[in-house]
Amino acid sequence: MMNLNRFDLNLLVALDMLLTERSVTRAADRLCVTQPALSGSLQKLRYHFDDALLVRVGREMELTPKARALIEPVRAALLNVEKALETQATFDAATAERTFRLAMSDYCVMIYLPHVMRLLAQEAPQVRVVVENVLGPSFNRLEGGDIDLLITHGDRRNFGRSWSERNLSSKDLFSDTFVCVVAEDHPAAGGLSREAFNRYPHALVDFGANVQTVEQMAVEGHGLAMDDRLLIPSFAGLLFQLSGTQLIVTVQRRLARQLASTLPLCVMEPPVPIGTLQETLIWHERTDADPAHEWFRGVLTRAASGLD
Repeated sequence: MMNLNRFDLNLLVALDMLLTERSVTRAADRLCVTQPALSGSLQKLRYHFDDALLVRVGREMELTPKARALIEPVRAALLNVEKALETQATFDAATAERTFRLAMSDYCVMIYLPHVMRLLAQEAPQVRVVVENVLGPSFNRLEGGDIDLLITHGDRRNFGRSWSERNLSSKDLFSDTFVCVVAEDHPAAGGLSREAFNRYPHALVDFGANVQTVEQMAVEGHGLAMDDRLLIPSFAGLLFQLSGTQLIVTVQRRLARQLASTLPLCVMEPPVPIGTLQETLIWHERTDADPAHEWFRGVLTRAASGLD
């Protein structure tokens, strides 16, 4: 097979026109190039094919047998190139077997992902989803293409560095607020004061070095201490540690509401305002126009609207 690196594909356009017009002058006019430039291209083509291609017979130029044999394959090659350049990527969700890789917290897995999976079951039963936890390196993995999408709160500073918006696109998905949760027989179950918040031990999530959660940053901003007696990499897991202890956890309201219906817990308002958690969908701009990614981002958006 010929090494295309050694052949200037632009010469195919010149060859096609020369084979059609059988005249350097007329071909140059139609290609809007000078006659000397097209003559140079003809010389290169003659060298490549080891054939004169065009020969003078009286006042006219005639095609050699080799040139006549090239008419159809050269025209077919150019038409295929044009077709390839005009082809638009398509995505059929109903039959696609695509895999999407996401990073999100276990909070999103419990509260939000079921809505996503129900939509996929209806619209794209063969689509596969692989989820990993949001950690410090998650943005690096997104930039490097190891994951397709990242769902987390919008403040990148919580991930240990000041993140640039360069090459990243984002869209807000849904929001939540925070509550404090204790065992139903906790001494502070009747109402949590600032003093009690400082005095009793806390169970916190830990996603690795230099990663802070929204609630941890807010509590510290109010000058409150969190005596961390337990650190685990799971928001939902925190709520299963409370029974028989004096631990306090501060988690998302939707998560607390869901698990408090099955666990012996007391849900209370925090002693200080913590603010709102905004979960944001983040992707690399290289997938902005990818039809599969556009469709999947639409699914994720519609799933978020189902939370309310």
